[in-house]
Amino acid sequence: MKEQINLLVKLQQKDRVLDRFRRQIREGPERLQDLEKELEGVEEDVEADKRRIQELKKTQRDYEAEIEDGLAHIRKSRGRLMGIKNNKEYLALLREIEEAEKGNADKEDRILSCLEELEKLNKELEAKEKGLSAMRDRLESEKTAIAKEIARVQEELSDTEKSREKLVETITPELLSKYEQIKARSGGIAMALVNNATCSECHLGIPPQMYNELQRQDSLKFCPNCQRIIYWKEAETSA
Repeated sequence: MKEQINLLVKLQQKDRVLDRFRRQIREGPERLQDLEKELEGVEEDVEADKRRIQELKKTQRDYEAEIEDGLAHIRKSRGRLMGIKNNKEYLALLREIEEAEKGNADKEDRILSCLEELEKLNKELEAKEKGLSAMRDRLESEKTAIAKEIARVQEELSDTEKSREKLVETITPELLSKYEQIKARSGGIAMALVNNATCSECHLGIPPQMYNELQRQDSLKFCPNCQRIIYWKEAETSA
């Protein structure tokens, strides 16, 4: 039984390595997805800035056209002033000219605000586009690095799986079945080292009599708390 327990400890060590390899293979594409989402966010931000810039330019052109119309109206109104004899009509036209001039002045202020915002947006856009270019380069580098990493890990995974298959052949079917059952229901960990009379997985104490029997390594023992197969540290050293 001592030898079988040592083999089970070795099996769990290999299973932990296999879990790590599979996690690395799974996490590679997930890292890429995170980078791609980040890239998409920056791209959307850049496109939003471009749309805003186009909107501001259109608004500026509209205001400029309205100012030109206002100036034309003012010139026409000033020309009419010379022909008006009625004082009331004269004053009304003056007020109309004054309102048109105020309207133009307001539009000029709005054009100035557009220009200020355009200047700020263009600077921000330039910085974002540089960052976007760097992010795209980083994504491509990550894709290459992750592809190489996954290829390496898959090769190691394959070698470890073959090694595990050979190890499994040396374990009795009943013991292997018990190991797999406990592993399936215990988060992938079937074996628990006992040190200082404490289970390393559930961190609860082992009864004194069981602790003494465990050290003999002549029979299979189970943690009374988490039900994992428990083993004496000497087995881990042997493994």
